[in-house]
Amino acid sequence: MAMESSLVAAAKKKETSQGKQKIPIKNIEDRALRRVVFNKLRKDFFSMAAKLCTTTGARIDIIVFSPSGRLFTFGGPSVAAALRAFLLDSLRRPTEPEEVLRRVGAKEALQRRLEKLRTLAIARAHELARAREEAEAASKTTDVDPVTATPDDIPARD
Repeated sequence: MAMESSLVAAAKKKETSQGKQKIPIKNIEDRALRRVVFNKLRKDFFSMAAKLCTTTGARIDIIVFSPSGRLFTFGGPSVAAALRAFLLDSLRRPTEPEEVLRRVGAKEALQRRLEKLRTLAIARAHELARAREEAEAASKTTDVDPVTATPDDIPARD
C-alpha cells in the first residue's frame, strides 16, 4: 500500500509540475532592466568565448554595440589582430621568422613570374601586329586572296 501511495504521489507531482518550458524572447521595455540584462548577458557571452578560446585554441573576436550605442569588444588573442587578418585576407598568420621569409620569397617569385608572362604577352602581341601588317601589305601587292591562299600562292620575299 505504501508503495502505491508513493507512486500516486509521484504521478500527481508530475501532473502539477510545469517542468522545463520555453521562455519567449521579447524586447525588454524598461530601459534600466534592459541595461542590466544586457551587461549580464554580455559578461556571460564574453566569459564563454574566453573559455572556448582557452580550451580549444580557437580565435574568437566579438564586437557588440549596446542599446545605447556603446562599443564592447572581446578578442582572443586580440580584436585588432583578427581585424587586420580579416581585412588582409590572411587568417593564418605566420609565427616563425622562417615562415615569414618563405611567404615573402613566394610572393616575390610570383611577382617575377607575372612580370615575365606580361613581357611575353606584349612581345606576342607585337609579333601578331607585325604579321598582320605584313599580310595586309602582301595582299595589297599581289592578287592572292589571303583567306584561301596556300603557301605556294604567296610570292617569296626578296
